[in-house]
Amino acid sequence: MNVRAILAISLAGLIISSGAAWADILLKDASEISGTWTLESVAAGLNKPRVAENRTWDFRPDGVIVTSGYNRHLNTQDRYEWKYKIVDGKILVEDPGRPGRTVDYSVYKKDGNELILKGGIEGFYFFKKQ
Repeated sequence: MNVRAILAISLAGLIISSGAAWADILLKDASEISGTWTLESVAAGLNKPRVAENRTWDFRPDGVIVTSGYNRHLNTQDRYEWKYKIVDGKILVEDPGRPGRTVDYSVYKKDGNELILKGGIEGFYFFKKQ
């Protein structure tokens, strides 16, 4: 092997071992996320500063998600309901302000009572199961 081939293989190994090759978890159906989750924080990236949240997201088995709690953007308590569906393993939530469009999330991590969603407006969403 020449030097370039060795460097390319070494670089590929470094990228894979650093976690850059992490794959999203594909959902089979809504039962895998159904229930009430507390949104504890959000962040633009996994290693970016987290912004504290205190909201509840209730994924109902009938395809409705209810979010409630303190809305830090509006500085008030609120409650919203949207329709969602699982498509190609991802969560697609209706965007009420833009008919026909969705806000999409993928499951980055789901382990016991911990859930991390990737996507949406904030980037990463860190939940604990209630």
